[in-house]
Amino acid sequence: MDGKIAVEAIKRKFERIDRKVIIPMQKGRAFKASMTDEGVMVDNLGNQPLLPWVVFQGAIDLLIRKGGRAEKGNAMASRLGAEGLPLDSIEGHIALTVYGKRPGESVFRRISPISAILVWAELCDTNPGELVLR
Repeated sequence: MDGKIAVEAIKRKFERIDRKVIIPMQKGRAFKASMTDEGVMVDNLGNQPLLPWVVFQGAIDLLIRKGGRAEKGNAMASRLGAEGLPLDSIEGHIALTVYGKRPGESVFRRISPISAILVWAELCDTNPGELVLR
């Protein structure tokens, strides 16, 4: 599997359920998600609700490069490149490669819906602080 195949798997799963779904998160919460041509729209990211397909492709490609496991990263408590948000974490990698952030900058937190969608699509499992490729 690579990131492009993973995106196709996510799209197929959305298409089976009419492109809209409630996706469970850890700790019992959930969010609404809907598929668009550009990516996945979610209702838990305020005024930046679109997660473009390249986000999921990049997350899976990073997991593959790292042997199937990667730290999620914590954008709430760290700046990009710091100990809590390393460049090779899912959140750090996406901030750097997709959103053009630079080391030392603050990052908008997107890891919760990204990881929940990857788990819902049965591509990953989640452990505290990390994603694991299935």
